Amino acid sequence: QVTSEKLCRARQELHFQAATYLCLLRSVRRHAALHQEYHGRGERSPEEVAGLVGFRLPQQPGGKG
Repeated sequence: QVTSEKLCRARQELHFQAATYLCLLRSVRRHAALHQEYHGRGERSPEEVAGLVGFRLPQQPGGKG
């Protein structure tokens, strides 16, 4: 026999599961956005790295670089 207490508990459990799943979906979206923004693009040249921190590499003798 199902009592009102069991129905109430089932409803609360369903609400908890829905809220947990919603949290998961939001977290996955946030992770994807952060990953896309901050994920590295592979190896960078020394010139690119120097530019990121506001430096310039010195010119090499003979006009190279």
